[in-house]
Amino acid sequence: MEAESEHNQCLVKETAGEHVPYAQLAEILLKAIPSDRRGQWAGKILSHLAQETLTQVSQGKAPPRISTKGFHSALQGNPKQEPSAWLSPIWKEIEGKHLPEIEPSLMDLSRQAGLDVYPALQKDEGKPVYYRLVARTLPPPEEPLDEAAPDDDAHTVVYTRDLSLQLSWLGRLLFSRAFRWTPLRRFSFLAWQILFILSTAALVCLLWLGLWTRKDPLAGSDLVLLTVGLAVPWYAYKHLEETFRLFDDRIIVAPEWMLSWKERGATIEITRSREPGAHSKISVCRYSTKCPVCGWMVKLDNGNPDFPKRIVGRCEENPREHVFSFDRSTKLGSALRSSGRART
Repeated sequence: MEAESEHNQCLVKETAGEHVPYAQLAEILLKAIPSDRRGQWAGKILSHLAQETLTQVSQGKAPPRISTKGFHSALQGNPKQEPSAWLSPIWKEIEGKHLPEIEPSLMDLSRQAGLDVYPALQKDEGKPVYYRLVARTLPPPEEPLDEAAPDDDAHTVVYTRDLSLQLSWLGRLLFSRAFRWTPLRRFSFLAWQILFILSTAALVCLLWLGLWTRKDPLAGSDLVLLTVGLAVPWYAYKHLEETFRLFDDRIIVAPEWMLSWKERGATIEITRSREPGAHSKISVCRYSTKCPVCGWMVKLDNGNPDFPKRIVGRCEENPREHVFSFDRSTKLGSALRSSGRART
């Protein structure tokens, strides 16, 4: 109830004497939808709602409220499903994943247009359920840092969030959307790590006990067991080191098993809420930028061996020479090692 109350307070009160620039908001929403999302159901629904709002407002009509059946009919949803069964999971994905991803872009575009509000969506419960475009008050802009201004000599880069990241099936199972770090999840995480440590210790003890009590000469299979007995503790140590480093640094490079084939440069990060009592969020995302030296893509990677315990941006074409820092708060970076002059 508190979250719903805070949400409603953020919405612009649509009183009779208050003007809401729905046409501009609809255009901003259309512009903010990533091109790779437009062919998906979530992108189609957002585009349809924005386009219908733009059309009716331009004709002097009130902003539309589109029913579940209206979306199903206009977009030719799955004919084998009822409209509510078809739209419900898609809408949850829009609210939980797609809108949070483009919200910074919606805010930036609204500020550039000189507005004090930005587009948001609202679901009006009832029979039938209606969906509409609403205006939400823009929060105060963050104060820019003096050193944050791009500097060609320093080869400063600005990272942007990549919305086309594809996770593996296991990555989608664990991080299909950001999840809250609740006390229950903390307990589950600690229980899993303890179970992992105990299982690893038991396996290593059994392996070494079997080798120690063996009376016959060592065979090839024994060498394999010896290798496993040495490799398992090393892997367990690296796993625990990387896992708990996430809670120290708030961000680590995502392991390859979490990403789809040929995907790289993603990170797992903890976003702490500024609201007292609110839970932190853990999510997987990827930031990239254009290399100011050669124009290729820069993606995040571990800084080892030259920049240990750091996450840096590496150019895909010159990963050893064109290296940039990464500040997860400002999304800015400066050259750590680069040759030549930045392209203009």
